[in-house]
Amino acid sequence: MALKIRPKSFGPVFVSLDDKDAILFAFSDPSDTSPYPPTNTPVDTLLASLGSCIVKSIQWSAEQRKVDLNPFTVKVEGTKSTELPGRLERVDITIFGTLVADEALAPRIVKQAKAICTVSNSLNSDLGIKIQAGPIT
Repeated sequence: MALKIRPKSFGPVFVSLDDKDAILFAFSDPSDTSPYPPTNTPVDTLLASLGSCIVKSIQWSAEQRKVDLNPFTVKVEGTKSTELPGRLERVDITIFGTLVADEALAPRIVKQAKAICTVSNSLNSDLGIKIQAGPIT
């Protein structure tokens, strides 16, 4: 009989790129930012690493396309597997904000960013990523 583990969620961890190209982190409350990633649990720190990798990859993709990037926030949430070994079964990333003036270009920038993000490529988890205009939820 396989041992079952209770489902557990981690995060949300928020990673923001501000108008000065600085990366800021927040845990639970996106308005309570810090230049340092959260250290509540090692998994939250991992989620912050994934979020900052996505942010930097979006920056690189936009620079490669020679388009200006607007400030935006990435929300990262993880769900622990209910089976051993202990791991994240799923990670969800939501990008809040209008990345670039040409909104049709944003999905291509995000697709390239996901493909080049070393942290996401190193995880053995289902990874969902979406863009959401409007306020952070």
